[in-house]
Amino acid sequence: MDRRKALKHLGILSGGMVMLSSCDFTKEKVSLTLNKLRITESQETLMKELAETILPQGNLPGALDLEVHDFIWIMVDDCLKNDIQQSYLEGMKNFNNKFKALTGQSFHRSKQQDRVKALQSIVNREVSPSDQGNRDVLNFVEITKSFTILGYMKSEYIMTEVMPYSLVPGSYGTCETIDNDKRINVNG
Repeated sequence: MDRRKALKHLGILSGGMVMLSSCDFTKEKVSLTLNKLRITESQETLMKELAETILPQGNLPGALDLEVHDFIWIMVDDCLKNDIQQSYLEGMKNFNNKFKALTGQSFHRSKQQDRVKALQSIVNREVSPSDQGNRDVLNFVEITKSFTILGYMKSEYIMTEVMPYSLVPGSYGTCETIDNDKRINVNG
């Protein structure tokens, strides 16, 4: 083999090795990349359904309509410490199994009332400190619930249409003088 062919094959081989190391061979594609988190499509779907379960659409738009799930991901990525973030992700990973154990079906196939009952059961159940799996699921549900409510209440729609913020509240009332005869004597 001549030197030119050897160098060409070596270049192709080393380029392939570089490309191979940058490939991601996970089963699911990442649909959302944040600073610390890489969110898969199934995680994103779960978050959308969970936020909509917590604040469903009624007379007002629900959490899904206001895209609160995006707010939740940003808060988890930016505001939680690394150990709490890992516990949150572990809880998310184990959530569907816990939900199946309680209801007999997966979260995305269940009805709204079944979802609410199961979430209440998860939150109200006593969890021992040694049971880390259930504690992670509980943390996942509680943190998601609090971020859902916060994101919903701070959404543009709620802040402008439902509870419009008034920068200068009302008009200023003038001062009135008090007549000395109408004063109440406190000393007796």
